[in-house]
Amino acid sequence: MLRTLPESRPYALTVILLLAVALLSTSVAHTADLQWTPYDRPAQYSIVVDKEVPIMMRDGVVLYSDVSRPNAPGRFPVLVTMTPYSKAIAGEAPSYLIERGYVHVAVDVRGQGSSGGTWCNRCEIEQMDGYEVVQWAAAQPWSDGNVGMYGSSYRAINQMLTAALQPPALKALFPIASSTDDYRDFGRTGGDANFAFIPTWLALVMAAEAIPPGWAADDPIQYVLNDIQHAGALTTSTLPTIIKLWGQQTYDENRVASPWYKLDRIKVPTFLVGGWRDLFVRGETLNFERLRALKVPVKLLMVDGNHTETSGGELLPDGAVPGLQQIALRWFDYYLKGLNSRPDLIPPVTVKLKGDGRMETMTQWPRTDIKAKRLYLRGGHRLSTVAPSALEPEEQFAQVYLFGYCSGTSERFILLAGVIPPECATDNTFNEQTELVYTTPIFEADVMLAGPIAANMWIKTTRNEAILSVRVTDVHPDGSSEELSFGLLAASFRAVDTTLSRFINSENIQPWHPFSRDSVQAVTPDQPMLLEIEVYSTNAVIKAGHRLRVSVGPSNFPSYLPPVPQIENSLGGVLTLMHDPQHPSHIVLPIVPPTTWPPLW
Repeated sequence: MLRTLPESRPYALTVILLLAVALLSTSVAHTADLQWTPYDRPAQYSIVVDKEVPIMMRDGVVLYSDVSRPNAPGRFPVLVTMTPYSKAIAGEAPSYLIERGYVHVAVDVRGQGSSGGTWCNRCEIEQMDGYEVVQWAAAQPWSDGNVGMYGSSYRAINQMLTAALQPPALKALFPIASSTDDYRDFGRTGGDANFAFIPTWLALVMAAEAIPPGWAADDPIQYVLNDIQHAGALTTSTLPTIIKLWGQQTYDENRVASPWYKLDRIKVPTFLVGGWRDLFVRGETLNFERLRALKVPVKLLMVDGNHTETSGGELLPDGAVPGLQQIALRWFDYYLKGLNSRPDLIPPVTVKLKGDGRMETMTQWPRTDIKAKRLYLRGGHRLSTVAPSALEPEEQFAQVYLFGYCSGTSERFILLAGVIPPECATDNTFNEQTELVYTTPIFEADVMLAGPIAANMWIKTTRNEAILSVRVTDVHPDGSSEELSFGLLAASFRAVDTTLSRFINSENIQPWHPFSRDSVQAVTPDQPMLLEIEVYSTNAVIKAGHRLRVSVGPSNFPSYLPPVPQIENSLGGVLTLMHDPQHPSHIVLPIVPPTTWPPLW
């Protein structure tokens, strides 16, 4: 006889609960087991290019575009790339995608290349231009109304800023090497001033602007008028950037061009590509974390590349991971064409494991299983798992700003080939002659690191300011010291906002500094102070037979050079690095279980 409903309700609820748990477990297991699978389609079309197509903006300024499209009748999804480097040489037209049924629109941003107006470096006006270009692309006769964005570096940041304005036609993004926070990621890391990348980059922008547009000979008067408008950027953007960067102390006040503060407005699926040696490495992983938390469909792929290698996709394919345009095809085929390309089967996170060479797949970044582990700076230049228990000799160095040339950090920020000797990209030992170096004994087993690192340094100085550079390296059996990551901080900016910092088992492993005017703390000569320094994320294994090293120095030149006020307050100072029971300088590492941590040293 059947039970009555009231009697069967507990049983039914139990069954439903068990089924839900089983389904959830299956889903989680399935996600954890995701691996890359092949996806491709044959080329279908030849390519025709419409040069110098005008796009009228709301204020009458005309942007010019090159439209590369399938040489066939019909309507196709459109990919937009907006560039400051002249579309003639850096439009990033993805021929692989165009041959498979996509239109690509490469647009010179306002004030650059063929376009009119004055360049303003990702300002709100330029961001609104992106909105209008997307909507224009959707309305063209060769467009089916579905628009995506594609591109690297500046062109990737532009995608994020445009998407935050939510143009209705925009359906998906593919940002390659995108920062998230201008101040912290690269412009003024640690409150210092970027010396290597920004001048090189500005020179690149100015050089690209000098390339005559394709229509110059047909309309020389308009060409001259354009050049007059373009020249305005020198006084409104370029020179002010340089003067503010080094001529005065700058604070985290201008966030217009930083995607981090607008990520909550991005709603479209986003495939993020980054590199562990890229100058934007901090932002690449944080963009993923934030979008994932906001429930945006998002993937993260991290190669072990510098900015050029990452932006150009030079390190792909890699194992089962295909080339960038193949990945983009799978992404856009689903979100723009509606094909069953199953991007949901792509692992949420794919990251290169430094020191091993393989690609790892995982469900999120950082991994949820990492544990924070301290290593203490000790006398005798040791890096130890044991905190100091007695007074140990202090070490000192002069506040010199010209150390750091032959290092992995320089390779990140100097874009000009040949300026840095190739060996400096993988070996910091020459530069370490000018730094205080602390090294572990030889590892008896592999130790994996996955995530951000904190360097908590107790120092004092004889002046009213101090700048401290920290590098974490993998010391190979041959003695070479390969940089995994770096951090930098000016002592006056040592205030930490714990509400925005990342804690793992009660350790602040990613300190967040406000870098605001009211957060500045006075530096009193000869007074001990703790500098909690953010060292950018890495994913690495220190192999058995290797050692881990922390090097501490007074500068990270030419990547960074203090602005004039910091130099005035710190020049000629003597810094003291402390490691005693009351001032236990240490780093905090993100250790991956079940790593067998070495015995107590």
